[in-house]
Amino acid sequence: MASTIISPGTSHQTPNRLLLAAVFGPYGLKDEYAEALGMQMELLNNQITREQGVHSPRQSYWSFGLYLLAANISVPTTVLDFPSWDDFTQELKKGYTHVGITFIVPNVYKVKRMTAYIREHHPDIKIILGGYGTVIPDLDTMVSYDAICKGEGVRWLRKYFNEDTTAPINHPAIAGPAYQSIYGFRSKPKGAVLLSGVGCENGCKFCITSHQFKKKYIPLLETGKDVFNACRRAEKELGTTGFSIMDENFLKKPERAKELLEEMTRHNKAYVFDIFSSAEVIQQVGVDFLVRLGVRMVWVGVESKVNTHAKTRGIDLAAMIHELQSHGIIVNASTILFQDHHDRQQLAEEIDWVIGLGSDLVQFMNYTPFPTTALYQGLKAENRMKNVDYRHHHGQGELLFDHPHINDPADHIRYLKNAFIRKYQTDGPSVVSMALTAIRGYSKAKQDYAYRRKNSLIWNPESFSYEAQKPGRNGQSSADPQPDKFMEKRLRKMEKIAINIRSVLAAAWLLAPNWSARKKAARAMALYQSVLGRPVLKEQVASAVLCVSGIKEVLKTSFFRAMGRDIVCQPPVKKTRFNGLERKLSANEKPYALKSRLLPGKAGFKEAMVPGP
Repeated sequence: MASTIISPGTSHQTPNRLLLAAVFGPYGLKDEYAEALGMQMELLNNQITREQGVHSPRQSYWSFGLYLLAANISVPTTVLDFPSWDDFTQELKKGYTHVGITFIVPNVYKVKRMTAYIREHHPDIKIILGGYGTVIPDLDTMVSYDAICKGEGVRWLRKYFNEDTTAPINHPAIAGPAYQSIYGFRSKPKGAVLLSGVGCENGCKFCITSHQFKKKYIPLLETGKDVFNACRRAEKELGTTGFSIMDENFLKKPERAKELLEEMTRHNKAYVFDIFSSAEVIQQVGVDFLVRLGVRMVWVGVESKVNTHAKTRGIDLAAMIHELQSHGIIVNASTILFQDHHDRQQLAEEIDWVIGLGSDLVQFMNYTPFPTTALYQGLKAENRMKNVDYRHHHGQGELLFDHPHINDPADHIRYLKNAFIRKYQTDGPSVVSMALTAIRGYSKAKQDYAYRRKNSLIWNPESFSYEAQKPGRNGQSSADPQPDKFMEKRLRKMEKIAINIRSVLAAAWLLAPNWSARKKAARAMALYQSVLGRPVLKEQVASAVLCVSGIKEVLKTSFFRAMGRDIVCQPPVKKTRFNGLERKLSANEKPYALKSRLLPGKAGFKEAMVPGP
């Protein structure tokens, strides 16, 4: 069923038009096309703050890679994000020559339905598949398609449409969450996403991202100035100064991060970033650099206390995490359950060890060998891979391989779920931990700034550290060192971050799961008052609103669960049109994103009712 076509050819009677689509919804509902468990379109509630109930932030992210692709080809393109089946089929009637669909392995049956429909109703449309789902070895026997996007997508798509593959990457302003809510209160999403590069040189044997790009890193934003310019564009068009950088190991190119800081300093732009980074790179650049750069949160793979991975070997992870938090940097530690050395006792100890690291957030996932990874190849060579339906390849259910010690699928689900519950019961709501990190970091940053000013310490971008100010012309250090204007602006940003999260503390105290969590919330409120003083009226109102909406959310959830139902959030549908880079534009048009809108009647996320747990 697959074709070896690698370019669209020249036989089309009409100009090329491309539709880029995510798989159709609803999501997180078990049906003939997908599973419920592990397939919700929510990063936090699904795999980081899972089992935290009303305390879990709720948000979904747009399919950001599609927007980057659409902004970098001359073919007029429409991005259809989170479509319903009707949205998808109606859009196909609008005269497209090509349809590209991005998907992950568990959603392959949704793609099968989408492509079968195209073949039957629009046989002239060429089908392009992309995303991690394309690693399925027998995809040819399941799905009809004309081409598969391999490697880095922008350059592949340009080659497919016979365009210049060496042209600079045009990074559009990509909005962050599709929606966001906390304690039942929905607020306007803020933030933006930066796609600075793909792949990772660390090459962890389980990492599909690393192996998809042959253990190499491919930058999309080559320099710090490129990253900075993408920030400036997003600030201008979206009004945001906070960014999630989608890059497996952003700091692995420290010179780029250094140049980014220099650009921000030069232009007095104290942007804020959430990043992914390995432990050895954090140790290399140092926490002072991260604070100055504006890192609000860092996602670190700790993996196992056995330290079988080079990126963590020889590093005191607990000390590193504590240092990051003391400087106001929220830490999400990710770990893998059911590695080969995990018998039942060691698995329980591993979970306790990860929780004991004290990170604000923890992602627990089951060991999952995806095709193309070294883990998959090794298990296949050992004849240990099981025949598990692709719809279950999501890392939160049955293992895909025979484990040396634990092989009951019910245990695979139970251990993972109980790990999240144990983290919640031990440390309380993650939002309280995040609030404590924010206020402690702001307090310390103020003290550190005063100390450096008093002792004439200035930032040295070459050494990534603060050093004594060089003597003046008379051989004496300046008696009145100049203030660090950029760090003063960074302090104001840190204060704002702390104030923004302060409003959750009253609701966290009121709805605490246990006495320990309630005391922690009370300590956080006391610390905030000692550092920032009493909350102003606006903050008091916000806290009261969250308490009321939180109570309502608990009652609503309890009612539906009593009726045997549960609630799964559904993201809105968004349609975005791109002009095509080479089309002649009028003076008031942008070279991308001509039109972006939520489809009528779907301006916010919906709540679908599903059978309860």
